[in-house]
Amino acid sequence: MPEPWTTERPKVLVIADDQGAGELITRLLDRAGWTTDLAYSAASGLSELEDAHYSAIVLALASTAHSIDVLRSIRETPATADLRVAVCGHSRSEQGEAWITGADAYLVHPFGSDELVTEVEAVVGRPDDERDDHRQRQVGLSIPDAPDAPDE
Repeated sequence: MPEPWTTERPKVLVIADDQGAGELITRLLDRAGWTTDLAYSAASGLSELEDAHYSAIVLALASTAHSIDVLRSIRETPATADLRVAVCGHSRSEQGEAWITGADAYLVHPFGSDELVTEVEAVVGRPDDERDDHRQRQVGLSIPDAPDAPDE
């Protein structure tokens, strides 16, 4: 969330190819005090990134693999590489790949409204110097045989 003395509301881009899911996510974030834009396809979402400043992106595409492809595109584009991205996925098995590709959060469907808002707040609020460490810990948790997996 922004510093308390500013009147600027944080802006989030939701990219969802399911209209109902996209509208639900934007309503939940709007109620929590965020300003949201909604793109109904990966292509329109990536196009939207060229014109506006966002505090975070929520990728909620029907295919987790497609969300990871969009995340990869965001990370490989210099102008968007540092954006905070939360991926909403359907599979825990694809969670490790999302973290390795550069997700700042990964929510597995079904998730609650409080979980969504909490994760977006954490994504935006996490200091830059802690983002890579957070990702590495998550890779270790989601891929038990990963080189940096925590010891049991």
